[in-house]
Order: sequence, then structure tokens, then C-alpha cells
Amino acid sequence: MKRKLKLYQKLLIAFCCIAAALTIILVTLYFTTQQTIQQFITLPVYQLPSEYVTTIDDSADYLGQPDMVKTRTGKFITIYPEGHGHGPLIMKTSTDGVNWETQACPASWQNSQEVPTLYTLNRSDGVEVIILISGKPYWTAAGLAADGFQFSISTDDGLTWTEFETVYSPMDCIVAMSSLTQLKENGEFVDKWLGTFHTHDFVNYKTILSFDENGQVQWSEPEPILSEYRSIEKRNRLCEIEIIRASDTLIMLTRNEARGGKTSMICFSHDEGQTWSQPQYLPNDLSGDRFQAAYDESTSQLLLSYRQIVPQKTNALSLTKFMTYGWVLWVGDIDDLLNYQEGQSTPGQCLIVLGADPSGDCGYSGIVFEDGKVSAISYGYFDAGKTVVRAVNFNLDQLLASLI
Repeated sequence: MKRKLKLYQKLLIAFCCIAAALTIILVTLYFTTQQTIQQFITLPVYQLPSEYVTTIDDSADYLGQPDMVKTRTGKFITIYPEGHGHGPLIMKTSTDGVNWETQACPASWQNSQEVPTLYTLNRSDGVEVIILISGKPYWTAAGLAADGFQFSISTDDGLTWTEFETVYSPMDCIVAMSSLTQLKENGEFVDKWLGTFHTHDFVNYKTILSFDENGQVQWSEPEPILSEYRSIEKRNRLCEIEIIRASDTLIMLTRNEARGGKTSMICFSHDEGQTWSQPQYLPNDLSGDRFQAAYDESTSQLLLSYRQIVPQKTNALSLTKFMTYGWVLWVGDIDDLLNYQEGQSTPGQCLIVLGADPSGDCGYSGIVFEDGKVSAISYGYFDAGKTVVRAVNFNLDQLLASLI
């Protein structure tokens, strides 16, 4: 009995020594590998003052990813789901980007399965078409099957809308259309728009939106947009494409869902999106999810609103593979992106934190940039304990003059 007791005592002492040693090792790893996001960002970072921020909806436990447009009459329209991606859609309008009113939605919008996207299309016949698009991917947890994507249009400044119409069932369509870019033929704009979406397998597709002789929407058969670089696309799990036009060059920015220390990617097309250059990694200053661009062609000033994702751990023990300020605005020049064609890296002018959210559950923001004024909208926690939808409005030059 005494021998057994002594053995147990020795084992207990050995166990305590091992536990103490492991604790020392883990604590040492935690503190000696501690990193901050500032270590990986070269641009100056500014916080948007609260005076420019308006909470426009905090009515539910979870309000999701919004998009926003400004029509030719000056009306702002935002649409977002009550839920993460799928859920009934909510529509609000505003005349100033600050004060918002809830509007009635078509009955079919209650059955939205994915992040809504919103665009204004100015046709050559003078008609402004506002189009809302919602993908219909499979959601196993919600019991939803893949069913293509659906769209609704308005031609009267958003006063009335058609019911959702579904096309290309049973494709698995996520964030449709993450971008919708007007195309040119023989150097002139035509009534065709290049749309993009992706699948759960991270295959990115393109489809061309056009109109028939009766003004009805037509979508071309979806086809992979990065098939030549499928290995890069698959390895990095590229998705949520944004396409920016710079004269006759199209610039593609993509989310890198694989994380793993790798940033978002960029590539270029000089033939209206038919072929693309090989995707290359962006610096941490330009890494994130769901880029939304606003470009002032007269000044070449470019703004990018997105969920910042810097693919670095805070320490060796962290389970989270990224760091973030939250919802940010990148301020730069179109040449900052075009220079990547020549292998030059110019990260931009600065970053403005529009909404601090260390969880990274934010962004997906519509943005408008006109006459120097920025209007943007996003969802996020923003220290509210639940997600809210907020809008920001400010004059960019005046803001930067006060911050710098």
C-alpha cells in the first residue's frame, strides 16, 4: 500500500511538473509572438469621427449585408436582409443619406436566399433601370437547395418593383452579382453588363446582362471567368469579385477566402473581360472581403469600401487567422492599382476606419462618391452587442484636412 502511495505521489509530482512546463511554454508563446495589425499596415490609418455616422436600423438581433445606390433623381436606396445572407429583405430610401424611411417590398422579396446586390443601369434609350439581384445557393443548415439566382427591376426610380424572377436553376450562385460592369464595343458603351458570382467550390462565373427588343432582361449562359487560372482560384478560394473600369482596362479585385497568410488578389483585362492576366497578391493595406469601388474619372481618385482582412494571427495560439480594424475605406488613385500591371506596388494614400469591428462580421457596403462627398452603408457589430446597419456621410477632402 505504501509503495502504491509513493508511486501515485511520484506520478502526481511528474504531472504537475509537466503541466507547469507546458504552461510556461504556452504563456511564453502567447506573449513572445504577440502581434498587432499596425505591424502589417504601411498606410496611415484614421478613425472616422462619430459626427459623420448615423445608425439607420437596429431593429433586429441580426441585420445583414446591405447594398446601396443613388438614382439620377438623387434618391438613395438601400436593401439588406434580416438575417445573415438569407432572410426577408428590408428596403429604405433617403434624400440625403442621413434620414431613412422604410418602404414596402414585393412579396417575393421575403424569400431571398442570399446577399442582395443593387445597381443602376443607364440604357442608351434614356431609361434608368434599377436592378436587385439575390443568389440562390444551397444552405444546408437552412434547408435551402441551390436554385440559380433571382432578380427584380424598377424603372420608376424605385417606386415599384417586379416580383423576383429566377434564372439558371439549379446553379449554386453566391453573391450574385458581386459586380455588374457596363461593357464597350468598338470603344463605345453598349447596353451590356458583365456580371459575376461564385459557387461553394469557389468557381467564379460571368454572365452578360442585356435587354431584348421589348426591354426585358436577358442573361447569357454563365461560364467560368478565371478558368485559365483555376489552380490559383481554387488554392486561394477566390470569390466576391469586384471589377473596376479604368478607360479600356478592367481591374478585378477578389476576396481570398483561404486566408493562410495570403492576401486578396488583383488581375487585369484589356479585352472587356474575355481574358485576364494572372492574379497576383495585394499588400496587406489592400486586403479584404467584398470590395465596393467608387471612382471619380475626372480626378482619377478611387475609393474602396470593404471588410478589412489582414491574414495574420495575433499570436501563435490564436484560433483566428486574421486581424482587422473592421469596415474600412481605402483612399487612393486609379494608378495605384494600374501600377500592379508593371509589377509596382503603390499601396495608396490612407485607410479610414468607417466602423470598428474586430469580429470582422461587417462590410458588404454600398458606396457613392459624387462631387467630393462620400455616402456609404454597412452592417456590423460596431460595439453594439448585435449587428446594426449604419450610414456614413462626409466630404472627403474636408475630412482628410481635419485628420491629417
